[in-house]
Amino acid sequence: MKFILLSGLPGTGKSAIAEAIGFKLKIPVFAKDWLEANLVTSALISSNRDPMLGFAGYNLLTLLARRQMKMGQSVILDCVASTESIRNTWKEIARQFDAKWRVIECICSDEELHKERLRERKRNIPGWYELEWADVERIKSYFAPWNEPRLILDSIYSCEANIAKALDYSLK
Repeated sequence: MKFILLSGLPGTGKSAIAEAIGFKLKIPVFAKDWLEANLVTSALISSNRDPMLGFAGYNLLTLLARRQMKMGQSVILDCVASTESIRNTWKEIARQFDAKWRVIECICSDEELHKERLRERKRNIPGWYELEWADVERIKSYFAPWNEPRLILDSIYSCEANIAKALDYSLK
């Protein structure tokens, strides 16, 4: 059983990689943006700027991950995972269920390419908005650096190459 977390700033390729490895490994992928979009479109949360939205999204991801582990099944989470507290919560769930903990951090070492990727992306999440560079800058201001072993994938390389590396790492 595996608990795979794809973390990193918006626009670095997390979702594309998560979906590709989820498809190949037949592991469900739970993405925070999809959960949050549903909370907003169903009017359970007032707007995508509501401070409770992030909290609710992470709580739902935690619930889904715990349920998968309880059923003896692997899980992939796709989200920024900006704080050590949420990372530690998920790492503890993996430990409790004796699952292999795999962290994949997605980055983009070329700021201009990162901005371009963000401008061009269309994720088509119903009821959700596309982030802008100002959102990335805001998230970057509180994104805690990772202090544990992980695979780092840089989106200056092709998505196919990064998917291959992520698959190899996930299978270990």
